[in-house]
Formats: sequence, structure tokens, C-alpha cells
Amino acid sequence: MALVLSDRHGAVAVLTLNDPDRRNPLSTGMREELIEAVQEVSADPSVGALVLTGAGGAFSSGGDLGSMPPASANDAAQRLARVRLLIELVTRLPIPVIAAVEGPAAGVSAGLVAACDVVVAAEGSRFLFPFTKLGLMPDGGALATVARRTGDATARRIFLLAEPVPAATALAIGLADRTVERGGALKAAVAVAADLATRAPGSTAGIKAYYADGFAELTRALDTEAATQVERYFSAEFTEGKSAFFEGRDPDFSARSAAGQAAG
Repeated sequence: MALVLSDRHGAVAVLTLNDPDRRNPLSTGMREELIEAVQEVSADPSVGALVLTGAGGAFSSGGDLGSMPPASANDAAQRLARVRLLIELVTRLPIPVIAAVEGPAAGVSAGLVAACDVVVAAEGSRFLFPFTKLGLMPDGGALATVARRTGDATARRIFLLAEPVPAATALAIGLADRTVERGGALKAAVAVAADLATRAPGSTAGIKAYYADGFAELTRALDTEAATQVERYFSAEFTEGKSAFFEGRDPDFSARSAAGQAAG
């Protein structure tokens, strides 16, 4: 089964994350198919805009927790490098990228959504940043892409509290650009994309290049991920956070390190 489906609506390309039984987790296989698909879109001059969405009423449940931690620190570093490539491909694509969000957009996939130029969120959709409940750092460039949309103070609160952000709130704080009725995100996103695809390609590419080149905080966020997330994968906190997630309970991080107690 293809984990990323590709479709065309005139000048609009649509890439659909396709593992609906698991709410489209951004697994290794899906990530690699998505990287390849975005590269193909980038190389196709007939594509004027790109829409990213998910199958089965969900954008993506985020990283595949069942495959974490990676087998080794080297594997973890390679995973982060591929995530970095995906985020950089999307932010540097010379055509508009529109996210069509139904249901959850969680973790790394929420960072991917925030990297898009326009975010269309359906009623009932929600943005999830559960990193502090899992013992992980935000990834997918989210430290930068979310903050650029919402401002630093709001982003910091979102990450620390790790509470779901519903569509209406996402619109109010700038995490989403438009809300539509449940089930209508893809149709609305394709309409936005079709309109943007009629703009002058050189002007669009120039505007996007300006903001991508000036996105120094994204580089810093991705560097931070690379420096800290490998350690997080193999921490006792992630072991507890992952167990709590699968057991449907609140994590217990009360066993602080001696260093942490001293710092407190």
C-alpha cells in the first residue's frame, strides 16, 4: 500500500498521507515517500500549488511511537536528518503549500502543518503538541514554525502545557488561517491552492524565497532538535511518557534526577 497518495486538480498537486487505520503516523516509510513526492512536485513546472492532507478524517497522529526509540543513537540522528530534509523541502518549495487539516495534527506533523503557507482547519480538528507529556523535545521544526505563526509567548505556552489546540483557537492565535465545516478542509484547501496557482510564478517564488532565507530561527530549531532529541529518545522520561501514552494514563515524572533537583 502506498503511504502517500498523489493526485492532481489542474495545476494543484495533492499529497495525501495514507495510513488511515493508524491515523496516518509519519512513519519511516511514509516520511521517505513524502520526501520523494515533494521532490517530484518541486521538479514539475506544471504544478502551481501543493496541498498536504491526510486520509480517513485525520491529518496525522505524528511520529510513530511504536517504532521509538530508534535502534541506536546513530539511527536517531539519521531520522532527525530526514525529518529536517522534509521540513526544509516544504519551506523552500517555490510554490504555495496549503495544509488541509481534519482531525488530529500531532507532534512532528503539527510542525509540518505550521511550515505550510496556508493552513485550512476543519471543525473538530485539533493541533497536538504532547512533547512534555512524552519526555521529548518538539520536532519537525515546530519550535520555529509554530512560534513564527503565533508569537513566542503563545508558542511557549502551547509547548509547555501540551494541551490540544482546537480549530477555533488555532484560528484565533494564527496557527490556522481559515476554518471550515467538518469534512470540508480538502475542498477548501484545493480552492485556495487553485487561486494561488494563478499568481505570477516568479513573484510567488521570490516572496517564498525571501521568507525561507530569512527563517534563521528554523535552522536554529532544527539544530536544537539534532542536538537534544537523540538524548531524549533514550531517556527514562521518554520511557515513562511512552508507557503512559499506550496505557492511557498520565505520565509520572516525579523521579527527578539529582541534577534536576539541584537546579530546582
